[in-house]
Amino acid sequence: MADYVTFYGASSKRYSFEINPLGIGYKPRPGVYIFLRPTLQQWQALYVGETGDFNDRLNTGLQRHHRWSSVLPHNPTHIGTLHVPGGLQARLDIETDLRRALNCPCNRQ
Repeated sequence: MADYVTFYGASSKRYSFEINPLGIGYKPRPGVYIFLRPTLQQWQALYVGETGDFNDRLNTGLQRHHRWSSVLPHNPTHIGTLHVPGGLQARLDIETDLRRALNCPCNRQ
């Protein structure tokens, strides 16, 4: 049985992410993802992104991820994934909503 974590966007909308350890394979599905690390009582969101293919972005292509070098020093251990059917705009809307609320250290420009 998978573990889940809930994050709220700036819109107060609730998003439930499946949590998996770094390095596992994924189905090639589109969605939003969050690099995570555990804290004493919760998960800390380090980076929020979107992709058209979880497996390419988070498994086989992880070393090519444009922000991986800034995420790695924060000691991520897990990735939260949220499957988002539909097109790119649906993923971008969720990603933006979460970025505005979570203030992730690796999303800062």
